[in-house]
Amino acid sequence: MKDWDLNTFVAKLEMSLKKFRVTLAAVETQWNDDAYRRYQEKHLAPIEPNVRKMLDAIAKLNEVLIAAERDCGSEEKGYR
Repeated sequence: MKDWDLNTFVAKLEMSLKKFRVTLAAVETQWNDDAYRRYQEKHLAPIEPNVRKMLDAIAKLNEVLIAAERDCGSEEKGYR
């Protein structure tokens, strides 16, 4: 049995990203001037691509951890 669960973390991160999009859409209906556009470009626009990169990195890490667990035979030996 693994001591780590990246799938739960990924699900929470994806849910947070969806909430971010919904909140951002609501803000855009109320705040729609040049100041918002500058703020959006500088602070908000990078968030989703950065989260996507993080999710990709977590997926790769998960693959490495699964391979390491399999290679070490921790399931067979009863290790946790």
